[in-house]
Amino acid sequence: MATVTITGLPVATSSTGADAHVIVQSGVTKQISGTALYTNTALITPTVTGGTFSSGTYASPTLTTPAIGTPSSGVLTSCTGLPISTGVAGLGAGVATFLATPTSTNLRTALTDETGTGSAVFATSPTITTPTLTSPKLSDVLATSAAAPTIASASTIAPTKAITFISGTTAIVTITAPSPISTGGGSITLIPTGIFTTTTAGNIALASTAVVSKALVMTYDVTTAKWYPSY
Repeated sequence: MATVTITGLPVATSSTGADAHVIVQSGVTKQISGTALYTNTALITPTVTGGTFSSGTYASPTLTTPAIGTPSSGVLTSCTGLPISTGVAGLGAGVATFLATPTSTNLRTALTDETGTGSAVFATSPTITTPTLTSPKLSDVLATSAAAPTIASASTIAPTKAITFISGTTAIVTITAPSPISTGGGSITLIPTGIFTTTTAGNIALASTAVVSKALVMTYDVTTAKWYPSY
């Protein structure tokens, strides 16, 4: 086969606005205009849409699925779609799960010093199931919710306030326990204005005789379902 000699090929000396911008793979100083456009260098043509090219930099390009590595700086205020569970570092255990699904259970998992289980409790009208309350320390006097009412002594009385005046002289056999004393036990204070007696025929554990103006504290026990008088 005869040797074929090719001559007369044009030499690229500069780029124009319509030319594809090139990326140097290795070896030479970058130069877009002027003479001698990249000598002895393998070139690739990138696919870049949008933006403009000036002084070796693209302004506002649109990149498709780029791998940008670790940037040295950046502002993300206009970015969207960051996944909390995989895109944010430094969160405590369970925090990402709570942010994605803010349930009481997930909040409890994210906390490290919680106590109890169930739903979160807020200040207004909460429902608390079987709480364990420690004994409070009282630094001030306790107030009753209203002025003490007066009821007449009878075979059965049903006081509903913490303090109740009892008038009359009829013997008291049974005292109906108000809620929540009926289920948890507790005490009420009776202040006699008449001389009545208590008997053991009903739910009073000890017979006694009232003393006018001397407070009679009645303590109810749910186990025995009895009232125990202070005198």
